Amino acid sequence: MDRFSAALDRFSDTIAQKLSDAQKIFDTTIATMKAAADANAAQVTRIVENMNAAACNNAVPDTFTVSISDLMSGLLAIFILVLSYFILNFTQATAQLTQNDITRAELLHFMQRELEREGIKVTVDDRHGILRIAEDVLFDVGLADVKPQGQIVIQKLSAVLAVALEAEQFKGRVETIFIEGHTDNVPISNGVFPSNWELSAKRAINTWLTMSGANPQLTALRNDKDEMIFSVSGYADTRPIAANTSEAGRGDNRRIDIRFSMAPPTEANMSIVKFVRKELAQ
Repeated sequence: MDRFSAALDRFSDTIAQKLSDAQKIFDTTIATMKAAADANAAQVTRIVENMNAAACNNAVPDTFTVSISDLMSGLLAIFILVLSYFILNFTQATAQLTQNDITRAELLHFMQRELEREGIKVTVDDRHGILRIAEDVLFDVGLADVKPQGQIVIQKLSAVLAVALEAEQFKGRVETIFIEGHTDNVPISNGVFPSNWELSAKRAINTWLTMSGANPQLTALRNDKDEMIFSVSGYADTRPIAANTSEAGRGDNRRIDIRFSMAPPTEANMSIVKFVRKELAQ
């Protein structure tokens, strides 16, 4: 719970920073709009004074200047509307991205707690959205068949996962769940697999087949694009989480990662966020 609280504190700091950035943009926008409005008001005042002077002198008013003033007023109104839409979409997209991080952390720790109740130890990586299972829990060294003890673990994992994904606070929030196989950097030489690439990929595939076999409900889950949520991949030794210079480090690198990717904001809103982030980075 202390780690979870620390994670939520980090997310709160992220929210505060994003809101601060948005506030800076909003303040700059308001200042720009006010300056434009003041300039436009001064121009209108001059035009009215000219028209009054012309009326006093029985002269013909400067209709060209009046038309330009109307055009400028119209353009300013359009500018304000477009800018308001831009700010609203940016705020909504930023809020969703931040909320996604918080929701993903809550999902991961919910699953961790439920699995611990079943006597299963897993590791959570809040930053990358990963539920991590060590190799020795699921597989024998150099093999990809899930051992009996590992099958029990995966069966319980699939049950917890199905409940979590259908819970009200998490339903529809996940776009993809990647089941990833990872190995250490020791070349495999058992005659079963040509390299660690095949080993890691086959382990990921067998993990998914065991999960879906234990709980067929998982195969029916779809994201908001009506795509299947689950995916498998093998990375061999290309994404280590520890140095391969010791047996302990190599043991950490031999693992199955279940990575959660949350549903992003719409493409239109994301393009606004990317633009603003680029401007803030300059």
